[in-house]
Amino acid sequence: MSDRVVQFLAIVVCLAALVAAGTLSRSIGDERQDRDLVISLARTRGMPPHVALATAALGTFRGLAVDALWMRAGALQDAGQFFEAQTLSQWITTLQPRFPRVWAFQAWNLAYNISASTRVAEERWGWVNRGIELLRSRGIPLNPADADLPLELGWIYFHKIGGKADREHWYYKARLAREFREFLGDLTGGVTTQEAIDRFATIAAAADSLDDLRRDPAVADALALVAEHGAAPDEAFVRMLGRVLMYGSSIDARIRFGTGFPDGTNRDLVTAIQADDRIRKAVTGTLVPHLQKRILIDRYRMDPAFMLEQMRTYGPLDWAHPHAHGIYWSEQGIALARQSRRRERINELTLIRTRLGNLQHLLRSGRIEYDPLANRIDILPDPRFIAGYEQGMRDAIAMIESEAGLSAAEFGRATVADLLGGYESFLQQATVFAYLYGDESQAAGCFGRLRQIAADTGRGDDPLYAGGIERFMGLKLADVMEIDVSNLRQFLDAMIQRALLDGLAKGRIDTFNRFLRIAHATYDRRYAAATETVHVNPEARLPPFPELVSASFENVMRREATPLLVRARIWAWAPDALRAASWPRLGESLTLQAEAAGLDPARAFPPPVVEADRRDSPAEATQR
Repeated sequence: MSDRVVQFLAIVVCLAALVAAGTLSRSIGDERQDRDLVISLARTRGMPPHVALATAALGTFRGLAVDALWMRAGALQDAGQFFEAQTLSQWITTLQPRFPRVWAFQAWNLAYNISASTRVAEERWGWVNRGIELLRSRGIPLNPADADLPLELGWIYFHKIGGKADREHWYYKARLAREFREFLGDLTGGVTTQEAIDRFATIAAAADSLDDLRRDPAVADALALVAEHGAAPDEAFVRMLGRVLMYGSSIDARIRFGTGFPDGTNRDLVTAIQADDRIRKAVTGTLVPHLQKRILIDRYRMDPAFMLEQMRTYGPLDWAHPHAHGIYWSEQGIALARQSRRRERINELTLIRTRLGNLQHLLRSGRIEYDPLANRIDILPDPRFIAGYEQGMRDAIAMIESEAGLSAAEFGRATVADLLGGYESFLQQATVFAYLYGDESQAAGCFGRLRQIAADTGRGDDPLYAGGIERFMGLKLADVMEIDVSNLRQFLDAMIQRALLDGLAKGRIDTFNRFLRIAHATYDRRYAAATETVHVNPEARLPPFPELVSASFENVMRREATPLLVRARIWAWAPDALRAASWPRLGESLTLQAEAAGLDPARAFPPPVVEADRRDSPAEATQR
């Protein structure tokens, strides 16, 4: 009898458990759906066929397989067997494509670990690019609600390409610059912030479909011309046109080859487009913006409208720059994180610091000068991002002071003090670059905010801020360039060389003049010709300033460590009088070096043309 009672009770308990399980199954199922732990057959639509098949076939056993593979991949990773771990992680993403952590693991492994296993720059870039492509084209589209994956992608751009930790970082920057300059061109160089935004707005507002463009008779004729010459309106066509423009504006290409089309150009097609003004306007004004938009959406999985929004918020982002991509993907992640129901687990302060870090890097290096011939890239300061950083700072403070606050995860709510250290560092750099690039009003405003921060934090007597902006500039420039300010000649030579290398070598006459003005003002404060100063040590008196400029110019032009093409660019942009004064001492040497390098001396270092009745002095040259 007792056995029957036990059996009866067991049956009752079993039935009760089944009822309870049935009651809870719906809520558990809903929770699993919300957390993307379950993939229905309907949700496999759009996945690659092998992913959909493996997902549907293994069913509930998929989780066990993923656990086993994940543990094995971790062990291989710890043992330094990166390629083997990479293979297993590919299996994991096939079995569990909604598992964000493994996408991040796989991309990191490609970009950091496997790339470091080769010493060949091109191979390293190939692995870094595979990591980027993995997240951009597969991981993020399959996990659209996850905030971590866009942040991971933004970090690769920020740190791996934009940073200096990898010895091949210059190669990465140059490859990225070439890739985006080929099809987007230089939309931000030499224009105002608003002009750069307006240029990109043309792409963002372009037609979505090529069929929509065919209604325009000029575009229809342009498409017929493209087809007639064996081409198609696609990415290859846009990149071909982009290369023509890149090489046409290349100083190095003109010095070495003169004018002409780069290899791989459909010369007949380009010539036909250039010959017909109506066709040319249809191609450049309508067809190309449409194709640029489709390339951004279809290949790079980037939203042109969101890109335009970031430019309007932060400034003239150059999409050939790694930190512009860092901004784009980080902002995608921040937007998703703010919508998360588990905000307390997310360190939003770190996300905001990443945003501000990207903007600070853009201030220091936001302007790219890229020459396709030598794959040469120059990263230059861009004071246009001062306003963008200030906007980012205001947005961050508004978040901190809002009712929702800004989460610092386990550290609680963030405070404004958490951002002041980075803000002070930014303002120091902003003051220097605004002053150097001629916006003395903006420099004074940044310096005033620096002094206010110093006063508010009990450092009002800090010598860096107490002596005024000119003393601040002298100290900061000396610090940045590692110059002993007590050695005036060293400081002046450094300023003149910056004028030559950052100004003339890059075709920036404004930068050349600005550095010379700083050097000349420093010289005048100590050696002004109008003063009657008596020097204790007359031998220490420096020669006249124009002679210093000529001496530094000749030193740079003789320096074999400076690439010959760089010196040729300096020569091309140097004032006529400066070249004329130096030619008797430099002409023979420069001619021989050009011939040894296989260059035409008359094109690389043409002799200066001097008017018969007038020859400017070096002093007059430096005032131009």
